[in-house]
Amino acid sequence: TTYAESFPLSRAMMDWFMGHYMGPEADPADPRLSPIRNADLSGLAPAVVITAGFDPLVDQGEAYAKRLKDAGVPTAYRCYDSLAHGFTAFTGAVPCADVACREIAGLVREGLEGRIH
Repeated sequence: TTYAESFPLSRAMMDWFMGHYMGPEADPADPRLSPIRNADLSGLAPAVVITAGFDPLVDQGEAYAKRLKDAGVPTAYRCYDSLAHGFTAFTGAVPCADVACREIAGLVREGLEGRIH
């Protein structure tokens, strides 16, 4: 709720997305809808978890990365504090979004090369 009204992702938009992501009979606690809800995350593939500082999902992303690391999953986590949710779409207009996306591409490369610990 901290950034529930941050541009470009508002509370109303989050509700709209969740309404399309989950059917009316879906249980939000179902791990297939939210992997962080799995009791055991060990054995998952290496992960690159990215969040933005001005994002209603920042706390969930950080918590998921911590749970992955605690489970022994090779995980790289970065939070781009000065950016908003969806910053990857702004690379042509926001220089630091472009820099962030280049860094993220490097993290993915490291993951594919087995260099994420």
